[in-house]
Amino acid sequence: MNPFIPIFSAFFILLGLLVRRFPKLIAGYNTMTSEQQKKVDVKGLKVFTCRVFCIIGVVVFVSYLLLRFFTDEASAINISSIVVPITGVIYLLANSQRYVHN
Repeated sequence: MNPFIPIFSAFFILLGLLVRRFPKLIAGYNTMTSEQQKKVDVKGLKVFTCRVFCIIGVVVFVSYLLLRFFTDEASAINISSIVVPITGVIYLLANSQRYVHN
């Protein structure tokens, strides 16, 4: 097994846990004015962001293991480390708007 995939998966899980502990790490939240920050459901947003990043980490690892059976290792690494995070971040951006009440 290539050591890149477990490290990459752990990075996303760690990122999710850090966002839950430090919500200022959420892109855009830190640059908002204090009035705009009051209109954001921070508790819901940080939990949602944490879940999405942790799920991305798990799905990267599991998809790599599954794709190794059907494709070569290079393709499995490329698909699991590019397609899964991009799809997850698009989902995160599309659905995180429900926590912003500006």
